[in-house]
Amino acid sequence: MFLQKHFFFYALCAILSLQSCAERVGCIDPKAVNYDSNAQLASNDCVYPTLAIEFDFKMGNLPFEINRIYTINGHKTAFKELQFYISQIKLVRSDQTSIEVNNLYPLVKKTNTHIPIGTAFLETYEQLQFNVGVDPAANALITNYLTDASHPLALQSPDTMHLSLNEGYIFLKMVGKVDRNGDGIPNENESFDFRIGSNTLLQSIDLPIQKTLTESAEVIALEIDVAMLLDSVNLQIEKKTHTSDNFALAQKIAHNIPQAITVQY
Repeated sequence: MFLQKHFFFYALCAILSLQSCAERVGCIDPKAVNYDSNAQLASNDCVYPTLAIEFDFKMGNLPFEINRIYTINGHKTAFKELQFYISQIKLVRSDQTSIEVNNLYPLVKKTNTHIPIGTAFLETYEQLQFNVGVDPAANALITNYLTDASHPLALQSPDTMHLSLNEGYIFLKMVGKVDRNGDGIPNENESFDFRIGSNTLLQSIDLPIQKTLTESAEVIALEIDVAMLLDSVNLQIEKKTHTSDNFALAQKIAHNIPQAITVQY
């Protein structure tokens, strides 16, 4: 009887052991790239897709390039600088829950169009929201951030991106030159200089994207049309705004920003 009890005990242990070994180990989160529908035990090695925003700069139907000469309203025009901050990036699901990306302040320009925003889930996002500019809370901390080399809002050199310590960051900067004397050449003494800032002119962008993530690396492709940024701006007479010195012009350009940014499908 003693031997039988021990035999039964060991046999039971062996059966349980085999059952445990038979259980498949893997990622059990269906929102992960390496989801294993046959797994019964979590492996704790789930991999989630990385997500980025890609900006394509255009001038109407043409590619936009720094120092390339375009004809705008009949006048030869070239751009020396065009860049802008984005902040408070948010991906919104159909039920209005969201993934929010905080403390990310990329400076978007022709040499920095691919903006990594972190990881997400294999699911569908209906809207992409962000600000063009620096949110008021961060804008108020300019004296802290400018001298912090590790912060994305640290002093930009040589591309200065702040108006002053009192006025805060430049949200969008556009500098160039336009032919005003009729010789067909945009000369250095025929410049325009637009630096848009202040909390009042922070622009909220809300784009319908209907993006279903399926791959390990995903991109949301956006287009920014520089011609739309200059809609109703007369470069022949509207030459300069550093926001407070010509607020009406700064406001006009700022209000063009949402219509200038669209989704590429």
